[in-house]
Amino acid sequence: MAVANEVQQRPAAKKTSSDGNVERQRLRMMMLIRRFEERTYQEYTKPGQKIGGFCHLYSGQEAVAVGIASVFQQGKDYLINGYRCHGHSLALGMDPRAAMAELFGKRTGCSKGKGGSMHFFNVEQGNMGGHGIVGGQLPLGLGFAFAQKYKETGGVTYCLFGDGAINQGTHNETLNLASLFKVPCIFIVENNLVAMGTQVERHSAVTDLAERACGYNIPHRNIDGNDIDTVIEELTQAIEHAQAGNGPSYLVANTYRFRGHSMSDAMKYRTKEEMEQARSRDPISLYEIRLRENGLLNDEQADAMQEEVAAVVSDAIKQADEDPHPELEERFDDILAEQYPLQK
Repeated sequence: MAVANEVQQRPAAKKTSSDGNVERQRLRMMMLIRRFEERTYQEYTKPGQKIGGFCHLYSGQEAVAVGIASVFQQGKDYLINGYRCHGHSLALGMDPRAAMAELFGKRTGCSKGKGGSMHFFNVEQGNMGGHGIVGGQLPLGLGFAFAQKYKETGGVTYCLFGDGAINQGTHNETLNLASLFKVPCIFIVENNLVAMGTQVERHSAVTDLAERACGYNIPHRNIDGNDIDTVIEELTQAIEHAQAGNGPSYLVANTYRFRGHSMSDAMKYRTKEEMEQARSRDPISLYEIRLRENGLLNDEQADAMQEEVAAVVSDAIKQADEDPHPELEERFDDILAEQYPLQK
């Protein structure tokens, strides 16, 4: 194929740097995602609510999104996601203004104000969107990865879903075909331990979710989804496996979400002790401590990052509040793409 000659070896991801700049940028992004989500919670719940519809926050799971972004090759790779998609979109480079404007339903949003919280897209960055149907993104991710293999682009597809989606039929069908065709897809289960409000042991006969990939001849393993360095290391192995033509990998990133499934979730299914234990492994705190211990971060730098991300998010909210809503006549735009027949 003509594009085969254009395939280049993926450069190795920088796990460490001599001056700590790479690490600090990763920490800053995790801080930005956390601040964005917490301010989103405030805007959603305060009087005069300006964010409507379903809203699923990513607080507590930041290491997975930023870990992916650390190895993601824009222009080659794709990422496709479920409806908890704010963090991944920001990590891949979405402007916080475009993200917040989408939540506010403004025409300057990443989906022109018509997608909302569950549908953050940025095709130019390889972000193929959040999808509201549980498990609906899996066969789409398979399609992107098949295209990468067919066109020999050298890219990989990151297909993300939660522990609840593994019980959907699309999960099993997708894994079988992905393994059969050896597509370069990295399946990532963001296991935050509950499907909406149902604990894993109550919805899966096998509680070790990595074992759910056993029947499809796919390498599968559990990883610490709260440790960004571990996430990067495991993803790097999966990328090498895919680029060697060996097909997909299945990673279960065990993590914890600090907020409810959606905004109406009071989390009565979680105990105070469980949540305190989870907070002790906050991915941001873990990484900040590690950088300090390695001499890559000091108080002044940490404070400056916190102030900067707070200002960025406040600016995004202010701008979103001022931006216009889509015009009424635009309501049917962008909902249909017609494929015209090829000329004879």
